[in-house]
Amino acid sequence: MNLLSYIHPTRTYLPCTGVGKHINNMLLGLEKRDEMSLKLLFSQQWLSANRQLDPLSPLSSLPFTTFPAAENTTERTWKLLGVPNMDRHIPDDTDWLYAPMETYIPVSKCPVAVTIHDIQAFETELPWSHTWQHRWFAYKWGRWVRKTLARCQVVLTVSEFSKQRMVDLLGANPHKIEVIGNGVDSSFFEIAKIELADLQVPSLLRIGNADRSPYIMIVGGLRHKKGADDVLKVAKLLQQSKSGLQIVVAGDSEPDYVTAARDYSNITLLGMVADVDLPPLLRCASSLLFLSPYEGFGIPALEAMAAGIPTVVSNRASLPEIVGDAGIIVEPTSTAEIVDILAALDRTPQLRAEYIRRGHQHVARYTWSNCIDRLVTTLQTFS
Repeated sequence: MNLLSYIHPTRTYLPCTGVGKHINNMLLGLEKRDEMSLKLLFSQQWLSANRQLDPLSPLSSLPFTTFPAAENTTERTWKLLGVPNMDRHIPDDTDWLYAPMETYIPVSKCPVAVTIHDIQAFETELPWSHTWQHRWFAYKWGRWVRKTLARCQVVLTVSEFSKQRMVDLLGANPHKIEVIGNGVDSSFFEIAKIELADLQVPSLLRIGNADRSPYIMIVGGLRHKKGADDVLKVAKLLQQSKSGLQIVVAGDSEPDYVTAARDYSNITLLGMVADVDLPPLLRCASSLLFLSPYEGFGIPALEAMAAGIPTVVSNRASLPEIVGDAGIIVEPTSTAEIVDILAALDRTPQLRAEYIRRGHQHVARYTWSNCIDRLVTTLQTFS
């Protein structure tokens, strides 16, 4: 099967977010399949002087074809006007145009499969749903998402939750939506095999961890849409109760929360963390706390399970589906209860061991190979 995959190269640069991980792992995995022939499609603006992709992208060695126009301008006219038709940039032997990210591409030469990771833009009950920024976001997405759902041969997504929200909010045909899911990189499984006594605390921590001070890991930065307000409430109560538990945050944080975090001696902001550093950071943590109010999937929850630590997540959106009974599901505003759970996981070996065991068992099926199998089967079925 000949696949042409449309991408935004910058979303694949390392370190990247969950969608970037999905793009990289799906395409690198497809490229290794004997039955697949894969080529990338993107704007030529992303090529260097020697006509190569930036080496920050793990996809830089894959074959590609480009179109001459700028990415933003081209996508804007695709989504608003349905032009230009991209048939002339698609090789004649292409069986599928596959986008592992959200977009609308006007094509008639071959069937199209587009991945919509979530439809947060159309949710009306989120804390930020009535802001002008969200309304503008919904308006822009509304100009193309419905066309994608109607005109693509198949729409892919990452969770049953996201699929159902497309049906409920946009009236999508459920028979055209296939859940491909997400996986966990092997490095998280491998780090779990190393005994903690043999694992050096990551050097980028600056919280006096030479004595193994316990810490709770936050992945995704301190951001409003990642539940930062609830995280700060947890930090405040931990501080008031004189707990030794620290909070370590990986990922970009919004400026207001960077300022707010300075009032808490138990919070360390690491900023963006290299992919090689995240597995040991998780492995050395007491637990992962993931209080996001909206996720289409929530890869960090599974990465924590694979790394061998208990996972505490909010009872919102896809997270209960993704962690099942292997994670501890909490109401994100129940600060005292969350602090009690985090403390218990740190000081109760039996409780900690039970959730580590559940996590290992649960996360074993979340491999990128399984995701690729589902994608290949879907494309064969809809051909």
